[in-house]
Amino acid sequence: MKKIVIIGAGFAGLSAARRLSRCGLPVEITLFDKKGEFNFLPLLPNCLGCLINPDFLVNQVAGFCRKLKIKFNQEEIVSVDLAAREVKSGKASYDYDYLVIASGSQTNFFANSAAQAYGYSLNSVADIQSILARLRENNFENLVICGAGFTGIEAAANLWLYLKKKRLSKKIIIVERAPDILSALPGWIREYVSENLKDLGIEVLTNSMIENIQADKLEISGGKIFQQAMLIWVPGVRTADFIQKLKIAKNPQGRIIVDEYLGAGSNCFCAGDAAAFGKNSIFLRMAVQFAITQGHQAAGNIIRSLKNLPLKKYCPQDLGYIIPMVNNRSCGQVLGWNVSGFLATFLHFTMCIFRSLGWKNRRGLMSDLLKGGGKC
Repeated sequence: MKKIVIIGAGFAGLSAARRLSRCGLPVEITLFDKKGEFNFLPLLPNCLGCLINPDFLVNQVAGFCRKLKIKFNQEEIVSVDLAAREVKSGKASYDYDYLVIASGSQTNFFANSAAQAYGYSLNSVADIQSILARLRENNFENLVICGAGFTGIEAAANLWLYLKKKRLSKKIIIVERAPDILSALPGWIREYVSENLKDLGIEVLTNSMIENIQADKLEISGGKIFQQAMLIWVPGVRTADFIQKLKIAKNPQGRIIVDEYLGAGSNCFCAGDAAAFGKNSIFLRMAVQFAITQGHQAAGNIIRSLKNLPLKKYCPQDLGYIIPMVNNRSCGQVLGWNVSGFLATFLHFTMCIFRSLGWKNRRGLMSDLLKGGGKC
């Protein structure tokens, strides 16, 4: 019986596990994840605006694995030996015949201990609960978001909604070191989002950096100082520590460079945020749609290998992306078409509900969105 190990219970890992569990071959599948629960990350920012109950974004991995009849070990993988085909956790070593690395990404504090100590990350339901607890204390005057990417923009807009609902008068500031927000996106999207942020009264400081972080004080380049400040830290993400240690080709983000079959070494495949798939140093962005299809494809190539069939190339289809905004001035591109306004918002939430796990969570999300909010 062949042993298959999957590292990570995110979109890619669960997609791979689901396909492998149905292959009908004599295999032993073990899924490793340190948290033990799956968090639906695309809707995390909406919890800040009290649009969604964070409970509807959580699924227990153990229950998922029981349904698929595969093993689950709630352990953090600390090292991988591709040559020996062995993974190690803090508890034990495990050998494998095939490996799927789908460990996702985590908040990058860029070795800034002050940011890690005083900043709030936005990468799990637990992070959301910590932020909401601090917001309820109402002991701040300035909400400062470090990073003007997708998550930073969504977080700022949802914090605006929170303040509006609570009838609080606070200042929201986005700090971005690049010359513009959403720098990788088309100009019309950047302009559309910038105008909306301005209308919401959210200040955007580009070409700026947070130079000094204290418990309730932030100093920004250019001499700006914000007292009684709460810091949301979302300037970027990085791959897991064990990937950083691997002697294998990676892109500048630390993602494992995979081949056209999603291979990353002998009997090893990589999927999701941990994988860098592309050509000429142009790699697919981190996105749920790619994580799901890569997990499915990685599992399919393991099955084909077990059957002594040629592997299949991964051919991604980009459905597009949307930057959802709480005042229905969302925007993005879907199937090559520019979309904005309520239609973009509707498409975003429809896709999120479709991709969420379990009918209970889907019903809960639909109910919250129809009511215009969950608990806060």
